[in-house]
Amino acid sequence: MVFIRGGRVFLAQRQGAHGEATWGSAGGHLEFGETLEECVRREALEELGVTVGVLRVLCLSNIVAYDRHYVDVEFLGDIGDQEPVPQASDGSFCEYGWFPLREPPQPLFEPMRLAIASLLTGEWYHPPPGEGPGAAHPD
Repeated sequence: MVFIRGGRVFLAQRQGAHGEATWGSAGGHLEFGETLEECVRREALEELGVTVGVLRVLCLSNIVAYDRHYVDVEFLGDIGDQEPVPQASDGSFCEYGWFPLREPPQPLFEPMRLAIASLLTGEWYHPPPGEGPGAAHPD
């Protein structure tokens, strides 16, 4: 899930999971029978305490990192003027804030790195390394 406001991206530093100490945002696994959109909204509320309005698919990535292999779907989410705050009960994040889109803190969580690359280049599909270039978004 990517939130953009005034040329800045919301990022939080991950803790207690794969990608520890990298910068990312809300996300997680689908529950059985859940749509992608339901999952995005649930994770944003559970992890950051925000209600997401309009969603737009940003990119699809085939990621091999952190001793895992998974498909990641990133969305741009509209949260209006709400301020995301990592929820204490979740415990997935420590530091957080809004950072310049072109100068985010490092290291980025791989799905977030690819999402930001999509925002900056228009590329919407990120294949695994060695599988050729990605693809520009069709719209």
